[in-house]
Amino acid sequence: MTLIRKRWLASCTAVLAASAMLAGCGGSSSSSGSTTSGKDSSASGLATAEKKVAALQAMAKTYPVPTTSVPGVDKFKGRKVFYIPIVQQVPAFVATAGSTKQALSKAGLSQQVCDGKAQPTAIASCVQQAITADAAGIILDAIPYGMAQNALDAAKAKGIPIVIADQNPPTGVKNSNQVSYVPGASSQATAMAWWIIADSKGKANLIIAQNADSPTAIKMVADSLPIYKKYCPGCKVTVKEITASTPALLASKASSNVLSNPSANYYYTEFEDSLQPTLQGVQQSGRAASISVSTAAGSVNGLGLIKSGSVKAVVAADQLYMGFGVTDELLRMMTKSGPIDEAQPMRLFTKQNIDSIKVTAAAQASGEWFGDGSFQADFTKLWGIG
Repeated sequence: MTLIRKRWLASCTAVLAASAMLAGCGGSSSSSGSTTSGKDSSASGLATAEKKVAALQAMAKTYPVPTTSVPGVDKFKGRKVFYIPIVQQVPAFVATAGSTKQALSKAGLSQQVCDGKAQPTAIASCVQQAITADAAGIILDAIPYGMAQNALDAAKAKGIPIVIADQNPPTGVKNSNQVSYVPGASSQATAMAWWIIADSKGKANLIIAQNADSPTAIKMVADSLPIYKKYCPGCKVTVKEITASTPALLASKASSNVLSNPSANYYYTEFEDSLQPTLQGVQQSGRAASISVSTAAGSVNGLGLIKSGSVKAVVAADQLYMGFGVTDELLRMMTKSGPIDEAQPMRLFTKQNIDSIKVTAAAQASGEWFGDGSFQADFTKLWGIG
């Protein structure tokens, strides 16, 4: 595999680490060189990828529901929880807001959604609203703690437990009853790596449009790169950075990425919120017919484009399960009986299995894309309700 990675300038990395604010940074490209392997190695890697893809495309037969009960949930009946996504209108967060509301209502609590607007000041304002409302808990979604550290520190001081979803904990930080990280489906980029290897028969020339808006998004891509190196010696992978903080530039960025790599035949844009401008940019490059586009954090938007043929693969996470999972984590923190590790199921969709589901918002919200939804009763039983 040949890897070409666009690197941040050191000064920009320092700013991101200090403030965790959304920002795009310039950089220069460099090549790590290439590794070669014989036909046996390539064939073995392809066979492994094909098996992984078959498993990723299948419907879930079981769910990773915790087994330890949560005592004392009933004493929080009537209290309010704040759900603060980094950008409220992103389809994945809309779905999670709905599922979290559903899960909280089963436990006798209500939900208040507050839009983070991808801005530290807006996020801090949401947290302050939660403090003023004497919220039972706060759920942040895809928001690094540092984006509103002072406000979150104040919430901690008031004894309000904080769940941070879709983010990995910083190095050295351990979950506690005060703050707990629930990474969610953090292996989506890895799942896409298996599909790209299998679909290309081990010969992908891939551009990865990596979201530079948070350390977690960067880590997701970084974790996938060893898969290509080990299992696809015939693949070439080029990593380019994009940022949601400049949405008007995403189409031109995609076009530039393609034009700068005339041999590329696969383009993976990390999250679905950048999919439409990516497709526009690929079209503008004049190379749409020769490039297979894929994405993750999918919703009805991305899956609908599989049916039309303009998108080849989408990884979607079970947002209904996520809502119950983060609610379970918060209830454990509220009752001082947590935290624990909470998983999130996901599924790979392509033309091979897209016709097995209904591509509607209602079907996504119901969780039927992923399994039978039996986990809901399992969770409520743990909470002393079922």
